[in-house]
Order: sequence, then C-alpha cells, then structure tokens
Amino acid sequence: MLTLNPPRHCPAFSAGARKGPRPTVRSARLAVRVRATQAADAYISPSSRTAATELQALERFSEIVPDVLLSQTLQSVEAPKAATSSRGVLAGILSSPSSFGRYKFAVEQARHYDRAAQASSPAEAASLRVDKALVNVGSMFLENVSGRVSTEVDPRAHDSEEALVARGQSLIRLYEEVGVSRDRVVLRIPATWAGIRAAAALEAEGIATHLVLVYGFTQGAAAAQAGVSVIQPNVGAVADWYKRHPGVIKNPKGPREAALAVADEYGESVNPGLVLVETLYHYVKRFHPKTRIMASGLRTKAEALRLAGCDYLVVGPRVLEALAAAATLEGYNDGLRADEDEAPGELAPALTPAAAQAHDFSDQETATLDRALFEDRLGLAARELLREGVARLIGDAERLEAYFLNLAGGQE
Repeated sequence: MLTLNPPRHCPAFSAGARKGPRPTVRSARLAVRVRATQAADAYISPSSRTAATELQALERFSEIVPDVLLSQTLQSVEAPKAATSSRGVLAGILSSPSSFGRYKFAVEQARHYDRAAQASSPAEAASLRVDKALVNVGSMFLENVSGRVSTEVDPRAHDSEEALVARGQSLIRLYEEVGVSRDRVVLRIPATWAGIRAAAALEAEGIATHLVLVYGFTQGAAAAQAGVSVIQPNVGAVADWYKRHPGVIKNPKGPREAALAVADEYGESVNPGLVLVETLYHYVKRFHPKTRIMASGLRTKAEALRLAGCDYLVVGPRVLEALAAAATLEGYNDGLRADEDEAPGELAPALTPAAAQAHDFSDQETATLDRALFEDRLGLAARELLREGVARLIGDAERLEAYFLNLAGGQE
C-alpha cells in the first residue's frame, strides 16, 4: 500500500483512545506495510512504481470488514475495523477444529458463570450463560480489531422493545465486568419496529447499536430517524428475493422494462440490493449524517466496487481474494505522469456525500415514520425476508441454548 493514503475514518465502529497494550497479532500484510513505511524516504524510480490492487484502492474509500467467524482468519486482513460475536459465531467455534481451543475455553468458562446460579429458572440461567459466552469471545476478538465488536442481542426478544433494551443493557454490564468499556461495543439488533425503538433508547444511553436484517428502504429510514449508529442492508438477500419473484418491480422509479427484466445474473443497473444500499446511503448522508451504512451480502468484486464510498463493506474471503488479485493502474508509474488528472483504471468512489445532497427524495420517503406507517410501507420483500431472518436467528439461539441448558438443568 505504498502509494495509497489510509482509508478515511468511520466513527461508528472506531474505538476511542485505546487503553492498555496494543494488539500483539500482526498479519503478513501489516508487516509488509510497516516495512514499506520505514522505507518511505528511500528513492523509488518512477518507472518501478507498481500498481495498487483493487482491494487497496477500495480501502481508500470504504472500511473493509472481513466476513469471517474467527480471528485466525481476521489476521489475513490488514487492521480490521470490526468483528462480530453472535450465536452463529459461537456455534462455529463449538464445531470448529481443536486449533480454536482458546475460543472453546472461553465458551466453556461461560457455562460455569457464577451469576447464572442466581437466575430464577434454568432457561434464564442458560440465556445468561449464552450472553456471557458472547462477551467472552467478543472480548477476545477485540485483541485483533482496531474498532468495535458487534454483539448480538437475543433475537427472541425481537418484538419487545423493553426486553431488547434490558438484554442490551445486560450485555454492556457483562463487558464492563471484564474491563471492556461500552465505547468498544456495538449491539446487534434485528430491524423490527420494536428493535428500532429499542435501538433509539439504547443510543440515548450512549450505547451504540447496529441494525441487521435490513431488506427495505422503510426499515433503513426508520432506523436512521431513530439515530442508530449502523444500518446493515443485505445486497445478496434482496437480489435473491427479486430473482425468485420476477414479476415484482425492482425499482419503482426506473423504467418498467428494466424493473421487470429477468436474467440469470443481475446486471448492475437492475440489482435491487445495490439500489437499496445506494438509496439508503444517499438518505442518511443527506438527512441523518451520524448514521453509517454497512453493506453485506456482496457476492462479487464488481458489487463491492459498485459500492465504493459506502461507509463499510462486509466482504467474504472469496471476494477479498478476487479484489486483492486484481491490479489497477493506480500508482503505476506515478512519477512519470505529467498531470494530476485521474489515470485510466483508477477507482473513483461511486457513493459520495456530495452526490447524496443532490439525490432527489419524495415527501413520502422523507416522512417521519411511526409504527403504522412502518408496517404499511415495509413492502413485500422486506416483510418476508425480515420474518425469515428473525426465524433463522431464533433457531440458532434455541439450538445453541440447549448446549447451556443441560448444565443449568443439572443433566450433566
């Protein structure tokens, strides 16, 4: 990354001043960058300057969040900004090879958490132990990320604002027990109406929130109006839904012919998942600039590049490898260029705050949402995908809790 500036700062997942020792784990890429920095004063012949990869170019405009479960994989990404501790991650740890024994030990410790013995029922004790496991693993992930860890609030409380707030506050207390302050944690909550209102209440207490299962503009707009820190729309899930329902208009503002087009693979102009991210980005930058957009479900490097400039891009290993393997002309023979204009092949941000100010929104899109409007405007795709997503998370929670319930019920 010798010819590139560091990526711009995104506060939602960035930690405050670091307390204590810096992380000791360094990736091979980080070592390369350190050596390059130390040699920065050395003369480099213009003709010997090499081109940046698409990944390096993309990192100038967006924070890249690796879509990985365990920090062994996190080490392959330079200075990752964030990690996730969820029930799905815990399940992956428990089923992983023995090389992840350190994390398994953290989960086992949670099964013997002493405060759980004071719970009013075996089910409550098991639930508290799961939360403790999330915190134990999340605390370990913080050793390897420069920002925050997104920690899942029990999705079974998805329809109760009060329960979500209580569970979120409990997670923060558990983190504080192990010396992790709330400014290193973001609470991961489903984007139901109750979830959005719970997020608003938690944000008012200085607790950052991260809304997931976002499949429609109405969800994102309501979350931004509530002042949440991060909104995470899923590009792939939205695109897949419209592919399964080819008769549904993908972009009501676009030509009907394009909206009804069906193809084996979506072209860039008709991918409704990408359109959703672009629209939400423009909306929050124009009306709620403190909120950040995190795009997930990216299946190809073309999709990632299409969203250059989005605050965060969740990118899986396959797409990361494709981006890292693709060279651009950026930085190549820079010293031989006679002007400062952008060279052919250089990546430019597709999404910018300036473009957001020029984006046209209708009065309906900018209206303040209450519960009735939220339910009315949610839309078929978002309604169905949200229901399926919540059911999937609940299934994960119940399967995992059985592992902790055995101990709580004295069956071991």
